[in-house]
Amino acid sequence: MANIFAIVLCAFIGGGGRYLLGAVLPVTAGFPWATVLVNLLGSGLLAWLSHAETVTVKWPSAVTVGVGIGGLGAFTTFSTFSLDLERLLIQQAWGIAGLYVGITLIGGLLLSWLGVWSARRWWAFPVVEEL
Repeated sequence: MANIFAIVLCAFIGGGGRYLLGAVLPVTAGFPWATVLVNLLGSGLLAWLSHAETVTVKWPSAVTVGVGIGGLGAFTTFSTFSLDLERLLIQQAWGIAGLYVGITLIGGLLLSWLGVWSARRWWAFPVVEEL
């Protein structure tokens, strides 16, 4: 039950954060900056959390699933990425669509690698027991 509560609470925070970021970063020149930013941040943060949790610090499962599934799951959005891409393709904005896909996919992978690298650097000590 603690895991479900943590997921719901963190999803509330993550979804609210995504909404606020979307309100602050409007679509400029047809490019969905807010969606790119949340997906890139989420890729790096989830990789960092997953690597730090599995390799070094053993957080309680409510923290891991709450932040990972709830918070970052609600913060990031593949469905909005797909909808934005569909709109760009319907508008025949081929260059912007290609840039959007490239930045999202390649940038997400690079930030995931950065997340793992930074977790290794940050938690450069042996595994500790569950907090």
